[in-house]
Amino acid sequence: MSFQAMLAALAHVEGRAQPTALYRHRGLSSDPLCVVAWQLGAEPYSVGAIAIGRRDAGFALFVPGYPLDRDLHFAALLDFAKAFCPAFEGYMRGPCESVLHRGEELVVPMELPQIVVANAGTIHLLGRLGRRLAYLSTTGANAADTLLPRLGRHLMWIAEHAQVPGQQLILSATELLARHYAAALSALEAQSLAAMDAWIDPPNGAHGFHAAEQAERQAVGPAPAPEEAQRVHALMKTFNERRAGRKDPKIVRNLANDLRMLYDDMTVATWRLIWKVIDRERAKTEAASVQRRAREDRIAYARHIQWMLGPAEGRRKTRLTPRTAALRLAELEQANRLLTAEEAIDDPLRMAPHVLAGKALAGEVIGRDDVRRELIGGRNCRRPSVTLRTQEPCLVPAHTELWWTTNAAGREWLIDRVVTSGDGSVVTLVLQTNRFDAEDLPVIGSRACFSQFNTRPGYELILPTEAPWTHRSASPSTETDLDYGDMGGNAA
Repeated sequence: MSFQAMLAALAHVEGRAQPTALYRHRGLSSDPLCVVAWQLGAEPYSVGAIAIGRRDAGFALFVPGYPLDRDLHFAALLDFAKAFCPAFEGYMRGPCESVLHRGEELVVPMELPQIVVANAGTIHLLGRLGRRLAYLSTTGANAADTLLPRLGRHLMWIAEHAQVPGQQLILSATELLARHYAAALSALEAQSLAAMDAWIDPPNGAHGFHAAEQAERQAVGPAPAPEEAQRVHALMKTFNERRAGRKDPKIVRNLANDLRMLYDDMTVATWRLIWKVIDRERAKTEAASVQRRAREDRIAYARHIQWMLGPAEGRRKTRLTPRTAALRLAELEQANRLLTAEEAIDDPLRMAPHVLAGKALAGEVIGRDDVRRELIGGRNCRRPSVTLRTQEPCLVPAHTELWWTTNAAGREWLIDRVVTSGDGSVVTLVLQTNRFDAEDLPVIGSRACFSQFNTRPGYELILPTEAPWTHRSASPSTETDLDYGDMGGNAA
């Protein structure tokens, strides 16, 4: 049985979800933006309604009435853009710091720019809206307002950045819960924010299963519940018949009042649930590595705003070349490796499954030899050692490289000897360097953990500027000065 399965079984026995972490491994801004969006049926690039706001100020709801009409849809999105763009860009007008990034000075906001949404489906919907709006023509007969492409380029970048493991710029409340709790739910069922929240905090002492059974009927977007979708369809049809092709904003607003009230009720329920989750999780102690990842998010945001203000006005290439695709993949892999390592190193409960899997060991330090020496390449070199007593058998093979979690960015340790002792083991580890300070070694009597995880910088992927002939397109490429997103400016 896996550690996660054990916690899920325990959740079923106790009737409530079990924490998979002692700390909160995602940052929460002091006053994040919150977006709730409702998709229109099988129209993946349209919204039936979209809302934005903050915790104390409440939300503003924008309803196009009949989103299949381009003019009505864009009019509602323009109103949304007038609220979203100043709020999202406004972080740059707050306290900032100057950092050296890739050899250049970059002005970075001190506060984490953060958007909170209900689930990953909302993030994907925002990304699709961004793709639809980002390259609208702002000239000619059907010219779009210049704010719409600006909104689209923000949303496209946000959805792209959401792929980075551990990022906190756009936070899914469902993902936040799924990463920190285990419940007797399948992976698909755990995507219901209402069901996960019911397992974590079942009302009136009810069993989490029964609480989730009732709660999962609540849709939080972007897809409405079936009965609500039918009501939306009926009201939208009535609205379109009554407006008889008219597009005057006052007429549209008056005729769409019933539809707006329905969407408002749906949004209020989602809004309250999101903030209930955020407020509860905010009370938990933040993990140590969260600030490093928040800093990376702030730098990425500052680079995006800088690109938006540049000559390209935020336009980016929509397809990656083989070279930039390899760089992007390496970036995501490195972020995922570092996230896994940091969460395990910061949190004993996150480290527990790795101990059971033979990727780490923990125990009391019962010995330490600072002056130990061994023959290496004909030289008598200094190699300090420590000895641990574990309460359970050590599953890590001898001669495995491990890192002390207190100094995970330092040099590796090598398991020299494992001896069975009662129900546990006595393990001797040797530091693989003669350059160390006293604080680089654990103290006798303390508890220490060594794992295969480290936070040292990953390998640097160096690729040729020109792609090899095996990766070239048959059609000639057209190079532009547009950016590829997180690959850096003017990536080739």
